[in-house]
Amino acid sequence: LDPEERIIISECQDEAFWYRSLPLSLSFALGTFVLNQKGFLPTPSLVPNNITKVGMILGASFVGFSTGQFSYSNVCADKFLSRYPEGVVATDIRMKRGIQTVPYSIFSPINQQTWRQLAQMRERSRIRDSIDPG
Repeated sequence: LDPEERIIISECQDEAFWYRSLPLSLSFALGTFVLNQKGFLPTPSLVPNNITKVGMILGASFVGFSTGQFSYSNVCADKFLSRYPEGVVATDIRMKRGIQTVPYSIFSPINQQTWRQLAQMRERSRIRDSIDPG
């Protein structure tokens, strides 16, 4: 991936965590805790009561976290399309949305030079990353 695409991915991960996943995770966990304390969520008698309560709270927290990450995916896709429309990720997004039906082909005579340049850039990036991964 290009450096700009990596920056967008990093921003998306941070924003999804802070603005969606963490609030939903905490809300689901707090809601489960309150419902459990009020007696609305019965606990089975096979496992000790405290372990069941903690498991239910952690499970609800995980569901909230996953929902937050999933709910931010469209915002992140729009960010790729607006900030770096010529990137590989934006091309994939357009194909999945049906906006672009044909991928750029390496066999197309128009795109051969572009594909060669792109392959050379990626190979240089791959070599640079293998030497200095940080």
